[in-house]
Amino acid sequence: MSEKLFLFLTQEGVTYSSSSKIYPDVDNFQVLGYGKGVTEEEAFDDFIKNNQWLLETDFNEVISIEIKSKISQGKVFYLK
Repeated sequence: MSEKLFLFLTQEGVTYSSSSKIYPDVDNFQVLGYGKGVTEEEAFDDFIKNNQWLLETDFNEVISIEIKSKISQGKVFYLK
């Protein structure tokens, strides 16, 4: 079996749409990073190994999504 790439996200945390906002105003996911592994569990272990800083945050629940192509090969879209 070959390794797969997984993106790890959380619904926890807040996002501001601009630096002038006083309160968070975007309800979204926070991208925490990625990991590689034959299984999701192996990829999660790889993700944690390479992102030890996460263990010192208040994030609790992490969601994994398998990525079918390299992130750098994704299409770029512009809002403006």
